[in-house]
Order: sequence, then C-alpha cells, then structure tokens
Amino acid sequence: MAEVSIPINGVNYKITCDDGQEERLLELARYFDGHVQSLSDQIGNVADSRLMLLAGLTVCDDLLETKQRLRDMEQNTGTINEDGAAEIIATAAKKVREVTGRLDQAS
Repeated sequence: MAEVSIPINGVNYKITCDDGQEERLLELARYFDGHVQSLSDQIGNVADSRLMLLAGLTVCDDLLETKQRLRDMEQNTGTINEDGAAEIIATAAKKVREVTGRLDQAS
C-alpha cells in the first residue's frame, strides 16, 4: 500500500491507496479540492466538516446528473452515440476548466 499526502483546503491528509494509484488519487483530490475552494469562496468561513460535506454533495450532484444524462441518451438511442459521448466529454472538460480557473485565481 502506498501513502499519499493530499491537500484539501490547505490541509494535508495522508491517505493510503493501492500501489500505482497515487497519481489517480492526487487527480481526484485536486478535483475535490476545486469544489471545496469554490464553496469556500462562495460561503466564506464555515467549519471544515460542513465544507467537506457540501463539497461531497456537490460532487455527488455532478455524478448523478451525468448518470441521468447517460440514461436519457441510452433510452433515446438505445446506445450512447459518438456525438452524445463527445457532448458529455465537452461538458466535463468545461467544468474542469472552470475549477482550474478558480484554483488559479485562488493561488
């Protein structure tokens, strides 16, 4: 097992993961931290536990919305076509760019 130090809202957390998964864990941490930072900027000073809960719910909302869009596409076409997949990827990329922009501004 590998141990990785991930920064969330300026605090480092030591997390264990399977060997070879360190970069993926860091990528997930950066994504999650983007949500935490965005919420922190919006609502100001709030307890870390509440901030983490709100960020987790925001990430879950993104996930459920994406799953619903996939289900809708599958129902409409019987399968996910190339255009539908491209639209999902473009939407996800836009969200990543927004989070990255917020992180750049916060630095």
